[in-house]
Amino acid sequence: MSVNYSVIFTQRQKAELIASPFCEKPGPDEIVGKTVVSVISNGSETGGFMGYGGSEGLYPCETGYANILKVTETGSRVEGISPGDLVFSLTPHKLYNRASARDVFLVPGDIPPEKAALCRFPAVSMTAFLYSDIRPTEAVLVSGLGIVGLMCAQVMQRCGFAVYASDPDQKRQETARSCGLKHVGPSVESFGLPEKSAGLGIDCSGNDQAILSLIPYIRQLGQLALVGVPWRQTSDLSAHELLRQIFYSYLRVYSGWEWSLPRRSGDFDPNSNLRSMQKALEWIADGSIVTDGIYRLFSPKDCSALYPAIAARELDKPCAIFDWRPFHEGISPAAGSEGEVAEG
Repeated sequence: MSVNYSVIFTQRQKAELIASPFCEKPGPDEIVGKTVVSVISNGSETGGFMGYGGSEGLYPCETGYANILKVTETGSRVEGISPGDLVFSLTPHKLYNRASARDVFLVPGDIPPEKAALCRFPAVSMTAFLYSDIRPTEAVLVSGLGIVGLMCAQVMQRCGFAVYASDPDQKRQETARSCGLKHVGPSVESFGLPEKSAGLGIDCSGNDQAILSLIPYIRQLGQLALVGVPWRQTSDLSAHELLRQIFYSYLRVYSGWEWSLPRRSGDFDPNSNLRSMQKALEWIADGSIVTDGIYRLFSPKDCSALYPAIAARELDKPCAIFDWRPFHEGISPAAGSEGEVAEG
């Protein structure tokens, strides 16, 4: 029997690393793996940590959904995956995880695991992209340059769009420029674009005012995709102003919620979340999506201090990644220096 460690939100605004026995075996169509790295989703996990949207009955709960696992055991019907392989998995922040083999995919050994795990985040906004019929002959606006917005802007530029990406945070602007984004500013107004000059606006902030500020720059019959989760009210704006501008601009407004796509592709619907992640991994591998300098590595034992720092936007990088590799070497969570980080 092995010892498993899990990052748990034990109550509102409290994260802990909890030990428990692990003796699970894979089912016929499953794999078991030991986590190498797991990426924190600043948006979704902050929402869970802070209790936005109502927290009654939520805690305690596991968190996390973007891991690289080193396979330790496979079920009797699993083909194409063997012990020792690295796979991407939509599993929680846990040292050991079990997953359906249909819901993981192989990761090439020549990509650092921490970079490969980031394929989760381009896929979030690729759902909005796949639903849009705007072509690269038109400009695209992206508001919010957290990890999702940063990846969204890179994907859209990679696909040939002129992208205007905005965020009031200067550090986020600097990171976006270091990733090769051509048009970066503190607000959509800062670009000096003519009104009604963009075909598509993508909000990755979930901020009321940021969403409203995009609309004057989207052409009539253009589109507005809401990718950032509106976890809470961020202004005193009324719905009337938003609805009035949508009405007179003839906008098509739609949710960019990633799970409106199926998890797996089918014969008549090739697009899916897993396919988006695999494509994003290809772009990370060939350098089309830049990941250098956008993350920091943390020990899972730092979770109690890390989540409050993320919620307060105190980190100097858009992305935080738990590094589980010391656990593979038999180092307990109590070992090592508290707060130790390594720059990505």
